[in-house]
Amino acid sequence: MSANVLDRLGLTPSATGTAALATGEKPYTTLHFGTLDVPVGSLLDLVRDTEGLLPPRTGHLGNWEDIALCRSGPMDFNTAVCAGGYGYPLVYGFTRTEADTEGGDDVYLPGSLVDGGRRTTLPLHTWDGRAFTRRDRSRPLFCALTQAELDGELVPLAELHWRRMTTVPGYRFRQWAAFLAEHAALVTDMLCLLLEEAAARQNPRAAFAELISHAVRLDGSVGRCEVRRHGTGYAIEDHVYPSARAFAEAALLTVQALTEPRAFFSRMGEVPPVLPVISIQLSSVLFGLLGSHLPDRSGLPSESPFVTHLHWGARAMAGCPPRRRGYLARKTTVRSLRAITGPLVRNFAEVRPLCFALLPAQIFMLCPPDSEQQDRELLADLFKVVLAADPDATHDTTVTWLSTYKDRLSPYLRARFRDGSGVPTDAVRRAPATPVEPTGFRDLTFRQACAVVAAFEEVLA
Repeated sequence: MSANVLDRLGLTPSATGTAALATGEKPYTTLHFGTLDVPVGSLLDLVRDTEGLLPPRTGHLGNWEDIALCRSGPMDFNTAVCAGGYGYPLVYGFTRTEADTEGGDDVYLPGSLVDGGRRTTLPLHTWDGRAFTRRDRSRPLFCALTQAELDGELVPLAELHWRRMTTVPGYRFRQWAAFLAEHAALVTDMLCLLLEEAAARQNPRAAFAELISHAVRLDGSVGRCEVRRHGTGYAIEDHVYPSARAFAEAALLTVQALTEPRAFFSRMGEVPPVLPVISIQLSSVLFGLLGSHLPDRSGLPSESPFVTHLHWGARAMAGCPPRRRGYLARKTTVRSLRAITGPLVRNFAEVRPLCFALLPAQIFMLCPPDSEQQDRELLADLFKVVLAADPDATHDTTVTWLSTYKDRLSPYLRARFRDGSGVPTDAVRRAPATPVEPTGFRDLTFRQACAVVAAFEEVLA
């Protein structure tokens, strides 16, 4: 399917950088659609028409209820992607609760329940070595190792949110941890190999950090860590694992904490005091190699000569070129992903080179809720102006248009583009809505749509 998907979009190997993947010269490339002149409608139609293909939209563990009802401001792009049938929510659970200090998830607010714009903070408990103890909000807690007190009993935080998410109609939630658990034996073997490869590199400290970014203690405290070779084993903080396999298996314990939380919490006395956490770089490679873009198929993707992994990335991952390209397209990140993918391609016969096709989900911020008819008409006018102009002038064309029309846009739409916005907690009761594609939206190329969003962010933030 790899070449077929790109061919159907009119993308040649020279334009996508995939020729080197097909020949085996390179194991990995990032293809950012925000830099391509592919019409938005062409990609959306391709997803709808390709059996089995459904790109993941990675979001965090937390409050999705208002997101699904298109009343979550800047987070409404999730609704357009997931409820629109263009993707599905793949829930990333290696995150931290919001807290009084920085470092927690202030977007999805996993340490609280949010419904109808009203936030209720949860009493949070973590392990103190003998029992689960209530913690304050002075520091973020690792979600997978945290329990919430609800109706007088402790419930694993992951289970609580998962229970709520499964009641959201029209959404096909999947846990990223479930993909890792399904392929646990293979992922363990892969991590063993990558650890040995990293130990032999010129800068093993940096190579280890590409694989394991954080260490978490059983009390939920989590932070950056340094992995060190220790004889035939590996050390993290003050704990030594006797072998690469023991270390890799420990990393999979955080996966079990998300997929089987009650079983995990029932044996806390047996769990090592410090657990390694798989990095976002390694997760990004595994998103593609494990086939999360083909969620209903078992086994690894059979695509050849390389895997094309379509993935809806949000503000941090994909950004919106030219203003922000997102972390996955940075040269340093691409080098890391290539260094991870290379050994896997060379040593596992079932693994193919990977093209990570990054789809910027932020373009759907240009789709207002159906309750805002004037926004729909104004944006259709903007798109008409943009489509008639030089594509290279899209950003400036949009800035000029906004100088005249921005105050006629609804406060709700303008608020989508404020910096640092997450799930609203202003207690304003908003009616459920559905995102609507204004006339001309599908005719924009991804490059044009991203430039429009970048201009909105610049003017309205």
